Amino acid sequence: MKKNQLLPGTSQIRITKLNLSNFRNYPECTLELEPGITVFQGPNGHGKSNLMEAIYMVAIAKSPRSSSDRELLGWDVVQNGGHVQIAGIARDAELTVQSQIDFDVIPRTPEPGSGGARPAPSVKKELRVNGVQRPASEFVGAVNVVAFSAEDIELVTGSPSVRRRYLDILISQSDPAYLKMIQRYGRVVTQRNHLLRQMRDGRVGSDELEFWDDRLVNEGAAIVERRTRAVERLAEEAAPRHLALSGGRERLGVRYRPRVTAVAEDGPEEIPASAIDLMSTMREALTAARQREVGQGQTVIGPHRDEIALSLNDEPAGTFSSRGQARTIALALRLAEGAFVTSATGRTPVLALDDVLSELDESRRRLVLENVAPYEQVLITTTDFDRVEDSFLSGATRMTVQSGQVTRDSG
Repeated sequence: MKKNQLLPGTSQIRITKLNLSNFRNYPECTLELEPGITVFQGPNGHGKSNLMEAIYMVAIAKSPRSSSDRELLGWDVVQNGGHVQIAGIARDAELTVQSQIDFDVIPRTPEPGSGGARPAPSVKKELRVNGVQRPASEFVGAVNVVAFSAEDIELVTGSPSVRRRYLDILISQSDPAYLKMIQRYGRVVTQRNHLLRQMRDGRVGSDELEFWDDRLVNEGAAIVERRTRAVERLAEEAAPRHLALSGGRERLGVRYRPRVTAVAEDGPEEIPASAIDLMSTMREALTAARQREVGQGQTVIGPHRDEIALSLNDEPAGTFSSRGQARTIALALRLAEGAFVTSATGRTPVLALDDVLSELDESRRRLVLENVAPYEQVLITTTDFDRVEDSFLSGATRMTVQSGQVTRDSG
């Protein structure tokens, strides 16, 4: 495919500038980014993955690698306090967006009797779009980035929560209302679990559960509907890409299994066709699971227990795929994500591909590069420029990453 022919009529977005301050191993970094392919080369452990992480964060507000914001802080800030910033400027033909994440870090003094051990610092986080403070639900989607990392093999071999998070990020980048749904639903589950534990301990009766059941069903059904449509579209995009990456030898299946029944852990084979039927099914499931939920003190019905089932030649991919096959599946899902976001938003996302070419043979590396070439901006990390085919590397911008320093290669 030729450049900019991914989807006719779409706008082409790219990140023109990235500013980092006290982020991981970057005390200060200002990076001007070009359209087309940029290759970041350098030894492992010198900061290539940190760059890709920061670029993804200007789109989704959270790190794809760390559950705690404290892990993102530079060492000096952890010890002494200070300010951490990740900021990106993105442009397309008509729009300029500045996406910014700020952390104010306040160190804490050791507690008496702690032997001088310093507790973790206090971290205050703020999100801004074009200088205006925004909640996460209004930050995500202002800039669109699809990222691949070595850890993406967990999409195949990891727990269902990994695949749910992948799906939630995918939908949130194109549907601002969806992230709000997920946030509301999470609060409902938290409150309902608290009530279930109180019921188990005999402190409250079951009457109070009715309100939270209604909230769970209403919010949960809306999430299931959106996930159903998203997985159907994702499957359509992923299957042909995986077939090409596997040399036509392996078929990828992607199926949504919502947890809206109390009968089986993997949910029903057929999702109720209407919203009313779906809500009715969930209410019946909650009633059937009531004794079990009270005993466990947690909600066992709802989209927080959903699964996205992946199959390889009709066998469970997590069980039967090799590491190389799992990596190819993950690649196909990320490439499908790019097409999904393009179709849903009308603009092609930036691709941030961390160590995407390792563990692939020459033919698969070529297929990957051919698939990403139509995007306006592709950022790739590698330990060796030789992993990138000459026909692609000759037109690429080359950067070298060494000990938290990024320099442009003039060669």
